[in-house]
Amino acid sequence: MSKKKIIWFSIIAILVFLGYQAVTFFALEEDKINSVYLIPSDAIFIMEFDEPLENMETLSKSALWDHLQTNDAIHEMSAKVNTLDSLFQQKADVFNLIGERDILLSAHMIKRDDYAFLYVVDMDKLSRLGVVKNNINQLLNEDFKVTKRLYKQTEITEVTDLDTYETLSIAFVKNQMVASYTHTLVEKSIDEYENPQIGRDLQFLEIQKELKKKGLFRFYLNHKLLTDYYKVFSNEPSPIVQTLEENFNYSGFYIEEDDDRLMTATGYSSGNIVMDALVKALDESGTGSIDATSILPRETALYMSFGFEDFATLHKSFYNLLGEKQPDVVKEYESGKKSVEEFIDIDLEKDFYSWIDDEIAFAKADFPQLNEKDGLAVAFKTKDVDDSNERLQHIENQIRKTTPVKFQTVDYKGYDIHYLNIKGFFKLILGSLFENIEKPYYTTINEYVVFSNSPVTLKLYIDAYESQKTLFTDEYYRDFIDEFSNSSNVFLYVDTNRLAHASQTYLNTDSKKELQNNENFFSQFTQLGLELKADDNHFKTKAVIHYDADYDVEALRLEEKTKDIPFSVLDIKKEEISKETIFNIPEIFPSDFTSNSYETKFNTGKTEMKVYLKDGMPHGRYKLYHINGELKISGRFKKGEKTGTWRAYTREGKLFHKEKF
Repeated sequence: MSKKKIIWFSIIAILVFLGYQAVTFFALEEDKINSVYLIPSDAIFIMEFDEPLENMETLSKSALWDHLQTNDAIHEMSAKVNTLDSLFQQKADVFNLIGERDILLSAHMIKRDDYAFLYVVDMDKLSRLGVVKNNINQLLNEDFKVTKRLYKQTEITEVTDLDTYETLSIAFVKNQMVASYTHTLVEKSIDEYENPQIGRDLQFLEIQKELKKKGLFRFYLNHKLLTDYYKVFSNEPSPIVQTLEENFNYSGFYIEEDDDRLMTATGYSSGNIVMDALVKALDESGTGSIDATSILPRETALYMSFGFEDFATLHKSFYNLLGEKQPDVVKEYESGKKSVEEFIDIDLEKDFYSWIDDEIAFAKADFPQLNEKDGLAVAFKTKDVDDSNERLQHIENQIRKTTPVKFQTVDYKGYDIHYLNIKGFFKLILGSLFENIEKPYYTTINEYVVFSNSPVTLKLYIDAYESQKTLFTDEYYRDFIDEFSNSSNVFLYVDTNRLAHASQTYLNTDSKKELQNNENFFSQFTQLGLELKADDNHFKTKAVIHYDADYDVEALRLEEKTKDIPFSVLDIKKEEISKETIFNIPEIFPSDFTSNSYETKFNTGKTEMKVYLKDGMPHGRYKLYHINGELKISGRFKKGEKTGTWRAYTREGKLFHKEKF
């Protein structure tokens, strides 16, 4: 064969080879699998990112993201995610390719009180080239050591950071790269591929389909694991967590950041047979008002509203639908209902259900006069106050005939406080969420009948209503509530700082310590709202978290503590504190630009000054202390410049001066 023919033959062979490679690279898809197939079924929650580098860059420009980075745990987790950048820092183009892939992040319990994360990266057609899989050694720098092992015929690459000795385990399954700092999660992921659970669950897939490609990222919650996750923070059971776990299966949200102060999550929630029946009944019934705020005190830490057009109709529709699928559950309810009715000779339909209007509210108030166990109340909106009072008086009279009751009706500021001695009454008609309201006292405030285990709680509710210091009159609440509809099927409002204080009894030691050490961080997420509306076979769901950069729990606590102290009794040293010069902050020179904070101390070891940083520049909360440990200055920086309201205090903790920047 001549040299010319050999050359042409070689060219044709190369073209054929390149053509084959192009076809297999761009056309053939037989090796691709869905990334959710690799998420183990014990995932507590899943986060889904499209083009994460671009979306995370958008989020990173917000004040909310800056605040998140001030928390050491979140900063550390972000650093671990950024380790990918360190791994491939010699090959920036490769990292950019990886970074623009779709990513799933899932959380899993690894101990009773600890959890870890799994990352699944869709490498798409890049996986066919083996760019990462076959060349990890070349992509890494000298700070990492690489070893390999087999698990069920799948190669796992272990990358050990020689500085921290943390090991990142990486495996490739078809077009997916799986990674975790907990090697057992990678092994679980490989096992899951053989028999996917979440990835083939129709309820999960339906929610995922509805949310695809929306928001900065998506967040999916697996309700079946909520109790295990909750135990990380608390030793006490939670009726709300129990209700969410028992009746819901999955919730999914797409997340958006709004105006540096709100994080909004919009999506869907699906449930079991019981919840399915309730959703259909509520869908037929319609939504109800959110009006109980007109009688709830400003000290309310948690408010959960259940809305519908008419309770009696909803109640009947729900049990009719449930009876078609779970007749035993309905039979058990009917038996309990009959026992109560026969024991005290009443008709629940006529004497209780008939007068309930379009809202039932459950509330927990954080009054300083009460301990953590008190402050619980259930409020029923009435169609007619006279009718509800008459029906309840009838029930009370029937109880007195069968059970000796020593409590007499008490008048407090013109409101009659009664006693209803029926143990387990509310759990029977409303479920386990209300089981803590037993043998309750009750009164009527405006158009609501309010029940509580504590008569003192009712007195404090009456005081708040009479003094017009209710949740509805609180401007801070009203500004937040504008983010939601005027009516819903389920609405949850949480004043996070009040709830954190009211929940101290229920938190375990580690959680209390975590809250205490990071109080400034958590306290600025001041409000949480959740709205559910029935829609066919699931709930349309919206959640909003309010971030308030100006909320300073230490400063506010100090002002409350010293508000009644007159300046005349204080020893104010003008050379130390002056309104003209107090906010002249010396320039700050941190030595570590990667740190999220900078701190100086007195010779005694106490903190003198602490400020949060971004790229080595003051960015976030700044605090300066007197040598006696009292707060001296509180304010915020933004990119090195003072912003928001700055406050200065005397040695005794009295607010001395404040200025807006």
